[in-house]
Amino acid sequence: MSNEWVVLVTGGTGLVGSAIKEVVKTEKRPNETWVFVGSKEADLCDLNQTKALFSKYKPTHVIHLAAMVGGLFYNMSHNLDFFRKNMQINDNVLSVSHEMGVKKVLSCLSTCIFPDKTSYPIDESMVCSL
Repeated sequence: MSNEWVVLVTGGTGLVGSAIKEVVKTEKRPNETWVFVGSKEADLCDLNQTKALFSKYKPTHVIHLAAMVGGLFYNMSHNLDFFRKNMQINDNVLSVSHEMGVKKVLSCLSTCIFPDKTSYPIDESMVCSL
């Protein structure tokens, strides 16, 4: 059994993916290959493109960060579109991960979070304020 890891990071060009990429530069282990992909590489709403992406890289592990994003007001005015597309992305990533024998999937799927009442600028300590 191989001890080699191929970690596929969907949404790898976004905010969280870019932060992980910076950590990986100094913390990566010799047996790990990290692949950071963004929406230009594959449309994860499309099952065939998702399968092709996974076939290309053959991940053993997936960090799933990909989502349709657009900011607070666009999200509020197109919430059904966001829900449907993000459900499709998640379903495709999880289905293909299972089908291809991925050992572990870690998902982080919030597209945006803002408190109802706050002062600006906001920081992460204010997200869950009542």
